[in-house]
Formats: sequence, C-alpha cells, structure tokens
Amino acid sequence: MSVLGLTIDYGPFGFLDTYDPRFVANASDDSGRYRFEAQPSICYWNLARFAEALQSAGLPLDESKADLEALYYPTYEREYLAGLRAKVRARGDGTRSCVATAVFTMRQPR
Repeated sequence: MSVLGLTIDYGPFGFLDTYDPRFVANASDDSGRYRFEAQPSICYWNLARFAEALQSAGLPLDESKADLEALYYPTYEREYLAGLRAKVRARGDGTRSCVATAVFTMRQPR
C-alpha cells in the first residue's frame, strides 16, 4: 500500500477470477493474512503503522489513532457500498439488501 492509500498489485494478484473472499494470491501467505476478505483490516493495520511513523514528524499518536478508529471503518463501508452499488446499479432504500444479494450470489459455487 502506498502513502497515497493505493494498493499496487501486479499480474494475477490484482484480480479474482471467481469471487472467493478467502482467496490468497500469494503462495507464501500460509496463514491467509492477505486473503481478499482481510484487505480492509490489513489496510487499517498499515494506516496504524503509518500513524506511528508520523510521530517523529510531531503528529501526536493518540490523536492519529483516535481519528483512524473513528473514521476508517465507517469510511471504508460507505465507499465499499458505493462501489458495489455502482456495479449493480442500485439506487435508493433497497441498496444494502441489493448489494447483500449480489454478494451472496457471487459467493455461490458455479
């Protein structure tokens, strides 16, 4: 993950051929730490380490961590849902159930 928050993936590591939240692209990741469904928590972990690194620049860690805790998961969920909403072209009140149905359908074996 870059300082800009971009994940840089190469080749097959940037795509899922079929939707499998437990998919691990890296053969050396025996524990599944970087599996697809773990990406949000890994991103949070990376941001927490970045906040720790910024202490030397004078940014108070307690404020950084408090902001991260307050903002990360609500922002992630909002943006994740917005992306899925756009993919399934959902609008209005039924958005969450429409997205949940789409994700459920994607998880079904072919």
